[in-house]
Amino acid sequence: MDRADDKRIGEIVSRRIKLFKRKPEAAIYKPKVSSRHIYGLYTETAVREHVVKADYAEAAGGTNKAPNPIELLLAALAACIESAFYEFAMHEGIKIDSIIAEVEGELDLRGLFMVDDNVPAGFRQIRYILRIESPDDPERVKELASRVISHCPVVDSLQRPVQIGGDIIVTEVKNENR
Repeated sequence: MDRADDKRIGEIVSRRIKLFKRKPEAAIYKPKVSSRHIYGLYTETAVREHVVKADYAEAAGGTNKAPNPIELLLAALAACIESAFYEFAMHEGIKIDSIIAEVEGELDLRGLFMVDDNVPAGFRQIRYILRIESPDDPERVKELASRVISHCPVVDSLQRPVQIGGDIIVTEVKNENR
């Protein structure tokens, strides 16, 4: 990216902040995805005009064609932290030479495999390292990074109880070969 793109990102953030202060209803965002089974443990999820692929390692029964869903969750967290930090750095005029977000999770697979109902199926812990190279004041950069991470929607969604619900629709298919 060049300086014009950085300036444009900062301007977009400024415009959005002003709009959302003036019209809070304009801040409501409802992303939607649709995932479908392709074969085995491989799936493809439509996200706007993009396709996100998921699969499992061969040792887990997959074909290792893509990250598994829990790895994609970590990827979403890393991407959210990194990109949100970058956009707000541009908004606040902080120069960034490099950003790398590393995220690692730990889970006990006994929860997923229903071996022990007392073991959660999800992560026990998630840790990140955000590596930032900048010529600006390190304390200013770190303070912004802390503020951004505390407002990252993926971080918030993982830390706070979020209502998850839906419907299960089963269509019986008549198979004459049974």
